[in-house]
Amino acid sequence: MSTPLGPAGWHPDPVGRYEYRYYNGTQWTADVSVGGQRFVDPAGVPTWMPAQAAPRRGLAVASFVVGLVALAGALVPFVFVVAAVAAVVAIVFAVLGLRAAKRHGGHGRGFAITGLVLSAIALPMCLIGFAFTRAVLREIDEYADPGPYTVEVTRCEVSGTAPLLMEGTIRNDDTVVHTYTIDLEFVFEGGDSELQTVSVRDVPPGGTETFRSTALVFGDLQTQCRIANVWGPPPFDLPQQ
Repeated sequence: MSTPLGPAGWHPDPVGRYEYRYYNGTQWTADVSVGGQRFVDPAGVPTWMPAQAAPRRGLAVASFVVGLVALAGALVPFVFVVAAVAAVVAIVFAVLGLRAAKRHGGHGRGFAITGLVLSAIALPMCLIGFAFTRAVLREIDEYADPGPYTVEVTRCEVSGTAPLLMEGTIRNDDTVVHTYTIDLEFVFEGGDSELQTVSVRDVPPGGTETFRSTALVFGDLQTQCRIANVWGPPPFDLPQQ
């Protein structure tokens, strides 16, 4: 026995005893009609007549879930691209969900509307996520590319009981001001080493600045001092380890 698809209303009596039988949107009822006259079926509703399952609202729920995901990722650098695509998909699901809800007495309409609202908020937020991404890329580029420079170690020694001292200079060979992050490596006899990081800030074009760092030496060990790496300023001025 099939059940009608769509909202509640009068449909041909599937039992066949009357002309029409009322379907309330969930199941058949005992309300019947013949020739425009309404009656109540004294036999009631046969127990073998299946009730219709609730109309599916998968598209509406999908719109809500995908819209929520879009909103959560809209401000995250790089992830905003996925969020923007998700927002568009959620809008499509919401439109289809609203159409389905209209055919099924509004079933799932709330989810579809919520998904539509979330997506409408997420899309402009993705523009902010794009701006954040550009800022992150700019900071990473400045860190990875410190520009032209000349760096050298000018001193590497132990003086009396003091720790090992490394001094050096860095010259800015660029035409703009630069801040440098310099990795200094103390290499001890036997292959052990210690890495120190120093920062030299705001070196003007053509200018030269001095840097220094120290390391503890246990015993009389031969030591070499060298420059391991030169970077730009840490992204967003994050502290160096």
